[in-house]
Amino acid sequence: MSHASSSKVCKYDIFLSFGGEDTRRTFVSHLYNALEQRGIHAFKDDERLEAGQSIFAELLKAIEDARFAVVIFSKSYASSRWCLEELVHIIKCKNELEQAVIPVFYDVSPADVRHQNSPSVDSFFQHEVKYKDDMEKVQRWRGAFAEAGNISDEAECVKKLVDDIFPKSLQIISPFRESLVGMRSQLEKVIELLSMESNEARSIGISGMGGIGKSRLAHVLYERYRHLFEADCFLGDVGELHLKNGLAWLAQVVIHKLLGEKMSVTSEHEGMIILKNRLRWKKVLFILDDVNHREQLEFLVGGTEWFGMGSRIILTSRDKHLLISHVGDNVYEVQLLSEDEALELFSTHAFREKSPKEDFMKLSREVVEHACGLPLALKVLGSSFYRRDKKHWRHIIDRLKRIPHKDILGKLRLSFDGLEKDEKELFLDITFLNFAFLDMEYLARPDFDLYVELLRRDPNRGFLIDYLIEKSLLSIDLNNGIVMHNMIREMGENVIREEYANSRIWLPEEICDLFDGKLITEKVESLLIPEYYYFEENLVDYSNTFKRMQSLQILIILTYSLHCPITYLPSSLRFIDWIAYPSISLPESFEQSQLVMLRLPESCLVELLPISKKLSNLKHLDLSNCYELTKSPNFCDMPVLETLNLQGCENLEEVHPSLGHCRMLTYLILSYCDKLKKLPKFVCMNSLKHLDLSNCTRSSWIRSLSPSLSGLRELKLDDCEILESIPDTIRNLSDLSISGCNKLTTLPDSLFESQQLEYLYIHRCSGLVKLPSSLGVQKNLGSLEMDRCENLQKFPSSIWMESLQRLKIFNLPKLDTFPEIKGDMHCLEALTLTSTGIREVPSSIGNLSGLTSLNLSGCEDLVSLPDNLCNLMNLRKLNLRGCKSLEKLPENIGDLHQVSVLSLPKLHLITPYRLGGLPEELRGLHFLNGLDVSGSNISCLPKSFKGLFPLRKLNEQFCENLNELPSGELPQI
Repeated sequence: MSHASSSKVCKYDIFLSFGGEDTRRTFVSHLYNALEQRGIHAFKDDERLEAGQSIFAELLKAIEDARFAVVIFSKSYASSRWCLEELVHIIKCKNELEQAVIPVFYDVSPADVRHQNSPSVDSFFQHEVKYKDDMEKVQRWRGAFAEAGNISDEAECVKKLVDDIFPKSLQIISPFRESLVGMRSQLEKVIELLSMESNEARSIGISGMGGIGKSRLAHVLYERYRHLFEADCFLGDVGELHLKNGLAWLAQVVIHKLLGEKMSVTSEHEGMIILKNRLRWKKVLFILDDVNHREQLEFLVGGTEWFGMGSRIILTSRDKHLLISHVGDNVYEVQLLSEDEALELFSTHAFREKSPKEDFMKLSREVVEHACGLPLALKVLGSSFYRRDKKHWRHIIDRLKRIPHKDILGKLRLSFDGLEKDEKELFLDITFLNFAFLDMEYLARPDFDLYVELLRRDPNRGFLIDYLIEKSLLSIDLNNGIVMHNMIREMGENVIREEYANSRIWLPEEICDLFDGKLITEKVESLLIPEYYYFEENLVDYSNTFKRMQSLQILIILTYSLHCPITYLPSSLRFIDWIAYPSISLPESFEQSQLVMLRLPESCLVELLPISKKLSNLKHLDLSNCYELTKSPNFCDMPVLETLNLQGCENLEEVHPSLGHCRMLTYLILSYCDKLKKLPKFVCMNSLKHLDLSNCTRSSWIRSLSPSLSGLRELKLDDCEILESIPDTIRNLSDLSISGCNKLTTLPDSLFESQQLEYLYIHRCSGLVKLPSSLGVQKNLGSLEMDRCENLQKFPSSIWMESLQRLKIFNLPKLDTFPEIKGDMHCLEALTLTSTGIREVPSSIGNLSGLTSLNLSGCEDLVSLPDNLCNLMNLRKLNLRGCKSLEKLPENIGDLHQVSVLSLPKLHLITPYRLGGLPEELRGLHFLNGLDVSGSNISCLPKSFKGLFPLRKLNEQFCENLNELPSGELPQI
């Protein structure tokens, strides 16, 4: 089968090959947009390539994945090495895979291309000079160029293009043309998951929260590919139809759509047998939209063996776990739109244009921010603003903040209605916490993720949070935290107001009614008093109000205006989070047996409890910044304590010896406890994972750490001025931060031998002279940063850190050698060696294939750069500011095609190019948009400078010798 056969499903319909800004901004841009509007899937390098990928390899793969190649010959085409390499591969695909190639001659004639007349003759001459050692490559380029010029039957190729692609474009019906707004990249990922080129039957799932665009993606796929199948069926609202009509009726509909027969189906089992037996020889496209129950998949879809070769089954659902249970890992989770994508989608509905009118931009962004990237909300809200004046816009926006739009609520409410009772209760608890913590000042904000984790581990609720995530009511962010979308939260708030009134209190008017005795206090389960709420002194009996709230479980008080002593708290409380608690201790009558978390930061506590009481369920205790606290509580009363925060307790002199026996303690913060005289022996604390002793500046006990901390994963020792050593028993760290430890002269090899370290930060440690050689080989280290270690002279002689992403070294004037790079370090993206004493960069730097940023600024002793620096094909930023001893730039610097920012200020080159000049090879920097040569000794810019069309910023200030600019048209700066 030929590559260009219409039965062959390719990733792209057309690959556009072109070169130079003369075509990119005009002809090619218009052609690409016209093709997209027709529903024809075209590849254009600046539209389809993803950052961080191997760009040239991606281009070659895209050529192979396209049905047609359209080569746009222009005056500048032959000057681009990349274009010629593309052309060689295109001709190869034409000859070996029968790919159709269509030449387009833009301001040149076919004869010019065929015979390589001017201007291409000049370009090939320059290539022969530059690649004189590889003339075979240039001959390949010439051959491909001539062969493309000889493709004379252009009309026949165009006919193939029209016959094969245009009918498909008609399948893209107008109602879904707008649905590609903001969804193109996601659509491509789903298409990749479909593997349309495979002849096997394949099932995939599309998951996501309500209104995120699952159905839109499924519709676009249906319209794009339905013509390739013998039969097709798009069945929407499956969950609702199942509830109303039953599975037998649904099976009847599917049979009619896929088999073309009308028949009565008496039961779901009968329907299943018919579908299973009759479809196995038929190639079908079958889409089930909004599935919500396992039975729907069991009786309507079964397995891929039900369907003929090449069939595609697409399932959409809010329940990700349901899809995974049926199709395995072949599930794509739809993402929220980015800010720019969201603004475009909103604008298409609010203005019928791609972007807002200028005077409506601020209001538009306010609405887009409120919608948080949810397509449904953007469409509904956008339509409600269409042809409204500014005054009306303001009114609608203010109303939305109080009352969510009913059309959006109705769609999202379906997810809540499908929950079990205990799942609903948990969802509403998280809604309360999420809403309560919104827009708070950072220092006053409680740890939302900690609350959620405690709810997760509640034995009465088990793994219900995981169920809410699977049902797309919650999500996980990049930091592994729980996230609830604005619209989901507003839906939950609406449910609380309408169906669970008074159970969860956080609105100021409800708080006022509560303490005025106007609410039924027995119903209150959760109470939050925000930081902006003000209590008038002597007008409220707080303790008496608390006595009436016998169901209260969560109490969060963030206001500083409550000063009266508290004499009563309900024993039902599980979570207390009270900033500036006004009493010197908790009430003596308070039974704390239910407490799981107790946070009393910035409180007046002198002691936690007036009498010893068992806190048998307490897991988290936070007494940070309690300035009056002089001694800690007895930890024998807290057998399951996991985290303890005593940060900033400036007058704390003693920690109870029982702390050393807290077998479950994992997290201990004692930073800024200036008067702490000693710590208890860490007798049974192998469970301790995180220890922060930062700024314990005068504590003699910290001179050397206890050797019993073998389980530590994170250790912070910032400004521990008298720390002299770290025990070699600490060998499993993942995170180590050391700063201001000037008496620390060495780090033990044991810190690095386990190779578990992921983050290392060393700052202002003037006693350090060298680093252990074991640091050089680290499998998991992702970030290494060193700054102002003035006496450090030696790094390990070689490094191999295969996971390292950032290496930043600042102000190490005695470090004169950078280590050799061994092995694969393709993850390293940013390398900073600012103000070090290095004289040269090792040639092995060329092995850092993933490097995008190299900063050598302030390296005044740096003499040379290796030529294979120019092997860094992904490098985008190169900073050589103030490298006063640097004699020249690499001759092949023009090979750094991806560099967009080049900083060369205060450079005094002893250059072979010509006195005070820059190399002509700069013309190879096709993406350069920023060049800084300020304060350097250059006297002129190379002639090739005028070819740097993307250049937008040139800084030539204080170039005293610069007396000429290249003649001709300069870039638009």
